[in-house]
Amino acid sequence: MRKKIVSRLFFFIILFICPPLVYGQQLQLIDSILINAPVSASIDRLNQIYIADKRGNLSQYKNTHLVQIFSPQQTGNITLIEAWNPLKIFIFYADFQEYLFLDRFLSASQRYQAPELSRFSGMMTLSNDNNLWIVDYINFGLKKYDINFGDYTINTPFDLILNPDKYEITFIREYQNLVFISDKNSGILVFDNLGNYLKKIQVKGVNHFSFTGDELYYISGNDVLIKVNIYSDKRSTLSLPQDALFAFLYDNNKLALISEKALNTYSIKEN
Repeated sequence: MRKKIVSRLFFFIILFICPPLVYGQQLQLIDSILINAPVSASIDRLNQIYIADKRGNLSQYKNTHLVQIFSPQQTGNITLIEAWNPLKIFIFYADFQEYLFLDRFLSASQRYQAPELSRFSGMMTLSNDNNLWIVDYINFGLKKYDINFGDYTINTPFDLILNPDKYEITFIREYQNLVFISDKNSGILVFDNLGNYLKKIQVKGVNHFSFTGDELYYISGNDVLIKVNIYSDKRSTLSLPQDALFAFLYDNNKLALISEKALNTYSIKEN
């Protein structure tokens, strides 16, 4: 009993002495535009922002200027957008078990059926070598699928990583030859590009995340932005002026916040 008390006391002392860093920064609103209820979002390397709404439309913005809209004939919620390469934008529909690619004009290619890849793909994204990373809920693991050869090249079971009775995968993305998967109940899993499990970033409740430099960032509690260095795990926080569903850092000192009704852009000012 005494050892437990000492251990807890030591933990709280460390937490008090070494709290997460807080940005010495303020946010100044630049512009805002009304949007329909967003369900997924992404940003490309040209800092264009893509927002999918509940009607199945995908809108592309430059800052808050609407550039163009993709409205598919077969509507449905877009589960995931990977738009980092604006010449080959990846779209995944979990409900339809389908994926497709859009070009820079948001013109659609053929829609591809996911069931041929997996009996059920809960989450899917484009890899850096233009193949597919798949979270397979039925076989409970991470897979990589080679599109050209039509076969799996990597299969990593989740059995020793996740609780099979209590998990909720919310997002997946490859970045800097690492694969990141957010489980809302336990944290963000990190794998190398060969599918080997490396570590878990200890955070719960993450719905979406993005990257800047060597840092992963996500919204916590709807109104705090947290940045985590993907190599050192060093953290910093920034209080947000509004509740938000998605956040994107760009142009070194800009922040885009996407709420239920608006896309707002801010400049980040040093105190």
